[in-house]
Amino acid sequence: MEEYRVSLSQFEGPLDLLLHLIDKAEINIEDIFVSEITAQYLVYMDDLSDLDMDRASSFLTVAAQLLLIKSRSLLPRPPAEDEEEEDPKEALLRQLREYKAFKAASEELNERFEEAKKAITRLPEDVVLPPQKFELPNASIDNLYHAFLDILNREDETEEKRDRTQSVKPDTFTVRDRVMHLRTKLKEGRVRFADLFNDASTRMEKVVTFMALLEMLAHGEVHITQGATFAPIYIRAKALSEYDGETVYMDEVED
Repeated sequence: MEEYRVSLSQFEGPLDLLLHLIDKAEINIEDIFVSEITAQYLVYMDDLSDLDMDRASSFLTVAAQLLLIKSRSLLPRPPAEDEEEEDPKEALLRQLREYKAFKAASEELNERFEEAKKAITRLPEDVVLPPQKFELPNASIDNLYHAFLDILNREDETEEKRDRTQSVKPDTFTVRDRVMHLRTKLKEGRVRFADLFNDASTRMEKVVTFMALLEMLAHGEVHITQGATFAPIYIRAKALSEYDGETVYMDEVED
């Protein structure tokens, strides 16, 4: 018979050694007690001096279990024992089955981990997501757009009388600022769409405010509802964000 020897320190524990002997003998787990597995296991006990006390004691415990089970199979059966006590044979077989299942799962996870290391990942912000769906109960984008055009084209008498020759300061409105402004208003309750715009607001302020509303709609922060055609459009909070430091708004995108 060809000699086959493996160091005891290569095994993770006594159950790992038992599974190695079972696989080598090509037998079922249930047949270990009618085979030479117990004798082969005891041969490995000569290497216990190479292990620390904790590991050595675990191997000795299983060796004692094997000898107990082997002796019970050879000797006459003793009087009936406490039925609540688990049979040593069944207990060891159960431990072996559970260990084998966990070891197989561990090996599969390790294979997946090795495969994953070969993959090239991208950050979430680098992945172009499909357009998000948003809710407009009884309303439509067209209605919202036309409502905004009405507000945008509304002539302000004070603006008509404004001296066209006077110097005009550049507008400083940003989508980010208007989003924060809208969040503050919506925390107080629903807001009528027309009330988002002040009559004294400049044309640029109205445009940026509308852009901010579209951003919030795309990110699922607001609901837009309209009771019926030509009825007022209302905006109400859905899931307002508390932090948007990583969000890049449409007026912040670099060309």
